[in-house]
Amino acid sequence: MNKFSRFTKVNLFWYFSQVGIKNIIPLIALPIFTRYISLEEFGIYALAIFYGIVVSGIINLGLLSVYDRSFFELSEKKRKSLLQSIIFFILLLFAISFLLTISFNEAFAEFFFRKKELKNYLHLALWFQAFKSLNLYFLNYLKNYDNAKIHTLISIGETFSSIILALLFVTKYSMGLYGFILGQSLGVTLIFLLTFIYLFIPYQKKFEVKLLKQQLRLSLPLTPRIFFGSINNQFDRYMLGILSSLGGVGLYDIGQKIANISFVFMTAIENSYSPEVYRRLFSEDSRIRQSVGTFLTPFFYLSILFCIGVSLFSYEILYILTPKDFHSASSVISILVILYGFYFFGKQPQLMYAKKTGLISFLTFISIGLNIGLNIPMIKYFGILGAAWGTLFAGLISSIVSFYYGQKHTPIKYEKHILLILIYFITIVLTNLFIGVSNIDYFPTLIFKILSLSGYLILGYLFDIVNIKKMRASFINLNKNYD
Repeated sequence: MNKFSRFTKVNLFWYFSQVGIKNIIPLIALPIFTRYISLEEFGIYALAIFYGIVVSGIINLGLLSVYDRSFFELSEKKRKSLLQSIIFFILLLFAISFLLTISFNEAFAEFFFRKKELKNYLHLALWFQAFKSLNLYFLNYLKNYDNAKIHTLISIGETFSSIILALLFVTKYSMGLYGFILGQSLGVTLIFLLTFIYLFIPYQKKFEVKLLKQQLRLSLPLTPRIFFGSINNQFDRYMLGILSSLGGVGLYDIGQKIANISFVFMTAIENSYSPEVYRRLFSEDSRIRQSVGTFLTPFFYLSILFCIGVSLFSYEILYILTPKDFHSASSVISILVILYGFYFFGKQPQLMYAKKTGLISFLTFISIGLNIGLNIPMIKYFGILGAAWGTLFAGLISSIVSFYYGQKHTPIKYEKHILLILIYFITIVLTNLFIGVSNIDYFPTLIFKILSLSGYLILGYLFDIVNIKKMRASFINLNKNYD
């Protein structure tokens, strides 16, 4: 009873509060930023962040994924020692990368992007992504301890401080795009320092070289996957920057940011259930291991609910938050939302649980090959919509393949009506996309959106998916086995 109560009434409350606030703050600020920063500058920002993400993906050496998995195999003392060792190790690597970026910024901008306009922003983007990735180690540590409250405060603090400082530099000091990235970088750094003090100042510092080496042996096979995965996730914007204009990159980036609202909500849901999934997979009781699929069903339903909502009301969101030049990003949002809906099955915990890090890297290379092979011709002929469709098709195939291998190594028995939910989801989003490019009056369009969303809620009711009493009983029975 107590464990379930903590899981549902505390964890879910805090994680959903986190998601709501983390999305509301940037959305409130977006109309202000779009007044001071042009569509082309948003394109520069997207490409600079791409650089930061790629370098960050290399430097982290797959340690974030490995630490999340190793957490449950280590003692409490070793968990914190390893965390501290990883933080110092990654900080050193980032410092070296930052100095190299400053020294060769123009050469990097020209060689990688063919756009010298980026030279003044690459080091800021790397700074921002470096401390953003370091904060993830802290957040995962707290998540695995079921400390949703502190996890939420840190995550919200990161967003709030970044936005406030960015607004200050952009509006009061008229620093434009440079101030936008600088403010965000200072914000994430501030939260990193405060979190570090909170976790480690009362703690006796100890650098665990041996333990770090053990983790590196497991994580290094993941590094190519992380590196190319970073490229893969941002490749659409990169190719738009090469084959299209900076304005096209900016428009696509805004669409991706709005679509990402659904993904952020899904991440919050994942944070609430992922520790419990690993606990069940590591359980010696076969009944508990077999209950994972049923346990995940309501979380999948909620994830798709957010995806449908963002897709249906994408135009309304853009109309309220952005100038007219940005409104055509609505189609990009609907296309990418389909991909995010399938990420639920593409992010398989079974392979990490089974220590199949080599296979994970192999699957990443497949995804990269598909993304490159589809995006280049699609962008060349169809511009930003081609980038969205190419990314969608590559992501769908990759998610299906990842799901297949995850089920092969560690089968999870999902409930049958999940397939019907997926069909309903795809049908609604594609229909909404068709309506969006058609000259249909707004009123019948609005009726369709309301009916579609209502139909999904009815579907959940008919299948008795989100049943608190049933979830509670299941969790209480599980606790008895733990006890």
